[in-house]
Amino acid sequence: GAAMLRGATVVLRRALSGGQGPEPGQGPVSVRLEPSLLRFLVCPLSKRPLRYDEATNELINEELGIAYPIIDGIPNMIPEAARTTQKKPPAEGSKQP
Repeated sequence: GAAMLRGATVVLRRALSGGQGPEPGQGPVSVRLEPSLLRFLVCPLSKRPLRYDEATNELINEELGIAYPIIDGIPNMIPEAARTTQKKPPAEGSKQP
C-alpha cells in the first residue's frame, strides 16, 4: 500500500542523490531496477503489467512491442522514450494477407 510506495520513493531519492552511486573517480555503474517495484509498474499506454528484461535493463510491453529504458535504476516510462522491439500486431478487424 501507501507505506510501500513511500519506501520506494525513499529508495529512488537515495539513488537520485547519489547515496548508492559509485565512489568519486570511478566510472558509471549501471543501476538495476528494484524488483519489488515491478508489482506496481504498468505500461502508461495499455495499463498492462510489464516484463523486466535483465539483459537489456528495460521494461517490456510484449503486447505493444515496446521497451521502456531504465536509467540509473529509474524506469523512463514516457511513451516517446520507448523503443520498438518488434512490428506491431495488425489492428483488430483488419484482414491479413
